[in-house]
Amino acid sequence: MSKNLALLVLICMLPACTLMASTTPGPPTTGVIQRTKEAYRSAVENVKNVGEVVWNIGAMYYDDHLKERVDSYLTWPSFDYTSVWNRVKARVPWTA
Repeated sequence: MSKNLALLVLICMLPACTLMASTTPGPPTTGVIQRTKEAYRSAVENVKNVGEVVWNIGAMYYDDHLKERVDSYLTWPSFDYTSVWNRVKARVPWTA
């Protein structure tokens, strides 16, 4: 995850660096840095929004298509465990 964040920061810093390279040398202007920070924050918000939309679509798909099938498989081991334990208790005389 940190590699992706570093890549995003580099992509956001690239326009600022090109703009700074094309201007005359001198003290760095705060406008370029401020615009870069705003672009970074905007990109982070966009990524969060897209992630939230993808999560909601996945949850909706799970509820509509997969939940009915998955629930039966999740409850199946508990029934199997209970029936196996009952058979073991019935065959071993000291547990009765």
